[in-house]
Amino acid sequence: MAYKNIVELGNLKDKKVLVRVDFNVPLDNGIVQDTARIKNIGATIEFLQKAQAKIILISHLGKTTDSAPRQSLRCITDILSSTYNCNTVFVDDCLHKDAASIIASSGSNDIILLENLRFYREEEECNLEFAKQLASLADVYINEAFSTSHRAHASICAVPKFLPHALGLSFVREIGIIDDFFQQAGSPRMAIVGGKKLWTKIKLLKKLVSKVDKLALGGGIAGAFMAFTGHKALKIFNQKDYDADIRELIDNASKNNCELIFPTDYSALIGEGETFEHTVIYDDSHASVFDIGPESVELIKRHINECATILWNGPLGLFEKSPFDFGTKALAEEVAELSRNGKVYSIVGGGDTYHAMKKFGLEKDFTHLSTAGGAFLAYIEGSELPGLAAM
Repeated sequence: MAYKNIVELGNLKDKKVLVRVDFNVPLDNGIVQDTARIKNIGATIEFLQKAQAKIILISHLGKTTDSAPRQSLRCITDILSSTYNCNTVFVDDCLHKDAASIIASSGSNDIILLENLRFYREEEECNLEFAKQLASLADVYINEAFSTSHRAHASICAVPKFLPHALGLSFVREIGIIDDFFQQAGSPRMAIVGGKKLWTKIKLLKKLVSKVDKLALGGGIAGAFMAFTGHKALKIFNQKDYDADIRELIDNASKNNCELIFPTDYSALIGEGETFEHTVIYDDSHASVFDIGPESVELIKRHINECATILWNGPLGLFEKSPFDFGTKALAEEVAELSRNGKVYSIVGGGDTYHAMKKFGLEKDFTHLSTAGGAFLAYIEGSELPGLAAM
């Protein structure tokens, strides 16, 4: 389906443009630790600046309605100003009684940033009156928050009811890249899927087995499949509730000529201390498995090198703790190198996946690395995103 994007809105000179962004960034003592989401909206901000529109940004930060200073978006202002070479006007209440006059009196090159939307419960309740008040501040609405568009919140779903609306340029690019993977990407096509819990990825896996040539599994998801097939080393994974789904996935993979790739060895915990001690195992039903092993890494690498396009969602082990970051890191480095050399087209995304790639210093080395978590997964699955439905 085609969605109207910001370029199609026509003349925006002097128009007040309300842009829903996702500035839900990681903080440490009020200091922003990762500016990717602030910089990712650059194409839309620069487009609006050239169009001489008045830019009003709205976002949430955190999961609470507690309006404590630690949840304030004020910490974003200096980064916005330096990134987009402008003055940032901060409005300390998204429904401030003087918000309209503050916006009207701001400079032509200013960016206006409203305080955390979630300080109002009405945001997550998708309250129409709350949305109407936000909409009253602007002439046009832009959704530039792909990573939040799987949420049916007021600023995502209700504001578009009251204003002409369109998608931002990075939003359009994000869904276009995913669409291209399924519709136009080069073959052979491979997906790598990891993560702890099978139930969070069943819809994704059901779609992928009908769309890709190879599907490599890691993490607890691989464990559930291996336990289903009777692999002794992984009886610690309880897949009983998903036996029917696993059987269906295996059968559909066979029907669609999708090659399933499972780990052949594992990295298991054998002791704890200052560092985690581990050993490589093949067959031990009592082991605590936290990563794929070196043999599995080489196996998946061989398959990666046979493919033209790679989609990756979910780490393959406990990447937060060395040495259980080995499998995810080794394969990430392989995909990154092939991407840099133009040998594969790579799409990597999901919350933990993004954090893993950033930890390894590879965040700029893939064709596309998404900062989105749930929205990325939902869109790949083919689930309807409320934020897109509203457009």
